[in-house]
Amino acid sequence: RFFIQQIDLIVAAIQEVPMNEIRRSHERGYADHGWLKSFHTFSFADYFDPEHVQIGPLRVINEDRVAAGQGFGTHGHRDMEIISYVLDGELAHKDSMGNG
Repeated sequence: RFFIQQIDLIVAAIQEVPMNEIRRSHERGYADHGWLKSFHTFSFADYFDPEHVQIGPLRVINEDRVAAGQGFGTHGHRDMEIISYVLDGELAHKDSMGNG
């Protein structure tokens, strides 16, 4: 139930912000770590764009392309919900609390 309420709050905040900009992949932040290629919609990690920091409470929309058999090590996400969707392949996930 908490998760659904958080999504409702995010959607409500986004609806209050005018959405009149299309940002193509080549216009977003980009990081290539070999095993991970990531496009950043908002300022993230070493990419900073003061014109694109967040929309309401929404702080991160990344398009991550992860090499087969690779992935992120255990790391925390304080005070946020993470949603992942897979376009191709499989995803195994285990959070820092042992869920997954």
